[in-house]
Amino acid sequence: MIDFTHAHIEKLVIHKIGNKSTEEGIQLSKSEILLHDKNISDILLTYFSHSCKSEDFYKFNESAEQEESVQASAQQIFQNHHEFYVHSANIAQLLYDASNHPNIKPGELYVAYFTGCVINDEETDAVGIFKSENKDSYIKIYQENDRFDVEHEQGINIKKLDKGCLIFNSDADSGYILKIVDNTNKNNEAAYWRNDFINAKIIENNYFNTQNFMQLCKNFSQEILTEDNNVTKQEQLAFMSKSVDYLNKNQFFDIEQFSNEVIGNDEVIEHFTDYKQEFEEERNITPQSHFEVSPDALKKAKKYMRSIIKLDKNFHIYVHSRPEFIEKGFDQSRNMHFYKLFFESEN
Repeated sequence: MIDFTHAHIEKLVIHKIGNKSTEEGIQLSKSEILLHDKNISDILLTYFSHSCKSEDFYKFNESAEQEESVQASAQQIFQNHHEFYVHSANIAQLLYDASNHPNIKPGELYVAYFTGCVINDEETDAVGIFKSENKDSYIKIYQENDRFDVEHEQGINIKKLDKGCLIFNSDADSGYILKIVDNTNKNNEAAYWRNDFINAKIIENNYFNTQNFMQLCKNFSQEILTEDNNVTKQEQLAFMSKSVDYLNKNQFFDIEQFSNEVIGNDEVIEHFTDYKQEFEEERNITPQSHFEVSPDALKKAKKYMRSIIKLDKNFHIYVHSRPEFIEKGFDQSRNMHFYKLFFESEN
């Protein structure tokens, strides 16, 4: 849905952002960077765009419509490119103000202006905000007369963007369309990038609804369909397998159809309905009873929906489908549990 094939970096400025809780301060660049070298421009474009492959899209919160905000700065840049540097400095100050947790690392802030971006088949401009926090070691080989030597340098891996936000000049009245990347510090303190600094929320489209529902099913199976609630491991695995099969076979999701075909038991349906309501309320998600299934979200979610039976420290059984081919028993002579697996051929 996003194409950077003909995109170009028109403007770029780099600032240094420290940690506010330790009073590290800000180092503002005195001017924009002049990108005369096309190779460097292409490398930077790869660095900025490489990690924006997820189908999740965001938009600014309504509360972000204030004078001092990332949204206001981006809007001003779109309206007047000549004030790009001034608003990049404002963005730097906003990031510094949000960097008040002691675990937040200092780093370089890149603010860029792109032209020629394509999103949803529409060509538009974009404002990019990126932060690099981690450095990698690189070996450099160089020749001196008739001998070679080696040294190492610290640099940025262009395939590992730490934090990023692309603001496309599209759907401005609805809070713009955003892509957000955060590959570092997955703990709560890292929420400052999306929540405190950018102040954005996810767009609840078909991709989000599909991914979210699969996570709901996974959580329900792990927290409710447990042996403590008199549910066997095979029944738990069967629920997950049937859930995935249902989404695979149906273009449109319907909660009533899902409940009848996948769950079937009235008591379990009631528990699932209550759990779904709590799940949506805790995450401030709009309740969904009908939505179009996203094949991309389904494909991605399957990677972490694999069911695993962990047996002591000796064995793990990965169950991709057909949990009915597994039987659990107890061996009296060994005083141990066992699983019996049925299969047609061994690969």
